[in-house]
Amino acid sequence: MKKTEFLVIRRAQKNDLPILGKLGASLAKAHHAWDPQRFFVVPKMHEGYSWWLGKELKNKQAVILVAERAKKVVGYAYGRIEPRDWNALREACGIGVDLIVEPKARRTGAGQLLADELMKALEELGAPRVILYTSAKNTYAQRFFAAMGARATMVELTLELTPGSEPKATRKTHR
Repeated sequence: MKKTEFLVIRRAQKNDLPILGKLGASLAKAHHAWDPQRFFVVPKMHEGYSWWLGKELKNKQAVILVAERAKKVVGYAYGRIEPRDWNALREACGIGVDLIVEPKARRTGAGQLLADELMKALEELGAPRVILYTSAKNTYAQRFFAAMGARATMVELTLELTPGSEPKATRKTHR
């Protein structure tokens, strides 16, 4: 656990899941707004996120951290250890999956503390490196990760085979 005068970074707990679901859904909606054909959203997205992160709380290879200010969760970071992936030609590593801080708490250092503590936690789990993903249109996150020392290694390109096709909003995401 990392503590500053105003912020506490700690492991997420089951009772954090409702707010984590809302934060995760807002992250998904931002990605969907950047590219609705690539990123899906579904009704009750927050419930799907809560369900998924609840499963990951039990995963010994996953790390979910929260940032608290005045005992209120204002952000979270989620990462996990992934095995060697022959398709991606990637050795076993840590993957930084989510990092979000609510708008009112941005520029307080919460994102940097979450990122730093996530890197430490993944290293403690044996990760020799961490792969970080962000939307191509999220230039803020790209600059943030580059300032931490991250380098670009892959670029994802999406080709729509059925122009104008939209993902099904009714796709079941959990249970």
